[in-house]
Amino acid sequence: MIYCYDNGKFCKEYTQSHNSGNGGSIVALNLVGWNVVLDTDNADALSAFYEKLLGWTRFPGEEYTVLANVGQQGFPTWITFQQVDDYVPPVWPASLDAQQQMEHLDFHVADVAEAVAYALSCGATLSKIQYEDEWRVMIDPAGHPFCLLPPPPWI
Repeated sequence: MIYCYDNGKFCKEYTQSHNSGNGGSIVALNLVGWNVVLDTDNADALSAFYEKLLGWTRFPGEEYTVLANVGQQGFPTWITFQQVDDYVPPVWPASLDAQQQMEHLDFHVADVAEAVAYALSCGATLSKIQYEDEWRVMIDPAGHPFCLLPPPPWI
C-alpha cells in the first residue's frame, strides 16, 4: 500500500498501481525499495560517518559505497555514496555564487537534542543558521546538510 498525506493528514490509500491497460494512468510506482545517492570526494570516509550515525551496514565498492538498513522489515532503504574526484561541497545556506545543495536528508528522531549531541560526536557540525526551534540543520563531513526532526504526526 502507498499512503497519501496532505499537511500531515491522511487523505488516500493506493494499491501498488492503477493501470487499466486501456489508457488509464499509473497512480503509484510498484517500488521494492529506495535510496538516495550522495556525491563526495571521499566515499569511504562519508559512508563511515553515516554508518556510525545510523548504525546501518556498509558495503564498500570501488566507485561507490552502499550503506543499507539491512535489519529493516519490509521496504528496504539505503544510501549510496558516489566517489566524485572533482566534488565541490555545497554551501549552506545557499549562496548564488557557490555550489548549492541538490538534496538533503531528513532524519526523524525520538529526541532531537539527544540526536544532535550524537551527530556532533560522529563528526557532524551544527549549521550556523537554524530556521525552527523544533528541529536542527546539521552538516555532514562532506558539506551536505541534513536535518534532525521530531516524528511527523502520522508515524
